[in-house]
Amino acid sequence: MFPNVRFLTITLYMWGHIIAVAAITVFYAWYLKKYRINAAKAFVLATLIPSFTISAMCILSNFDSAGGYNWVRAVVVMPGIIYMLSLTVDLPFAKAMDFAAPGAAIHHGIDHIFCIFAGCCQGYPSAFGLWNEEKRDYLFPVQLFESASSLLIGLFMVWYAKKKNYKTHGISYAQFLFLFGLTRTFWEFFRDNTPQRWQISTFQYWSFTAFLLGTIWIGIIFYLQKHPEFVEKHKLFFRDDVGELTRIKMLLRKRI
Repeated sequence: MFPNVRFLTITLYMWGHIIAVAAITVFYAWYLKKYRINAAKAFVLATLIPSFTISAMCILSNFDSAGGYNWVRAVVVMPGIIYMLSLTVDLPFAKAMDFAAPGAAIHHGIDHIFCIFAGCCQGYPSAFGLWNEEKRDYLFPVQLFESASSLLIGLFMVWYAKKKNYKTHGISYAQFLFLFGLTRTFWEFFRDNTPQRWQISTFQYWSFTAFLLGTIWIGIIFYLQKHPEFVEKHKLFFRDDVGELTRIKMLLRKRI
């Protein structure tokens, strides 16, 4: 690994997270105009999603700092967190997911580069690897390949949303789950993690879960596109101009 030097009492590893947050803040400031999201509501999403997600990751890992804060858990639990925040700020859930998805990929793509300074998430010994002080060996830089794939996924989602005139109806995060889960499952074969069962690591289980969820989600969206009569029959559930809190109130009035 490269020396994990300190700057202003903060290690380069932590600076990676700070730089990633700054980058997606700038990205969201530009992206909210594309989705025509209220700036205050977008700010709530952009600032609270990371802290809520980290809290959920800590709980899921029993507060184990050794790999407990790994991003792969975040992509699975984030939809539930975004839904709760959508209720709070009264935003359409599908639009909030589409808005948040590319930022999640970009954050991971930037942040994960700096893992080489901490020596974590390391690959197997390789003649073409980077030196890892803790392992005293040259290790395959899987972190850099995963970062590159995450950044490409983020760019793909932005390109696809633009192609659809930013009317993607929730498919952006489904794409993220599918593509990130698929690529992370692949990269895990190059990572030196402790196998849990069938020579598969814990993070690979989470990655494959994300891939399955994304596959199911995309399948549901394609089904709805081919059956507009179902959407019309339940149009209140699928309106993308109604916030989640307003939607619940409208459903309650309808039932009453």
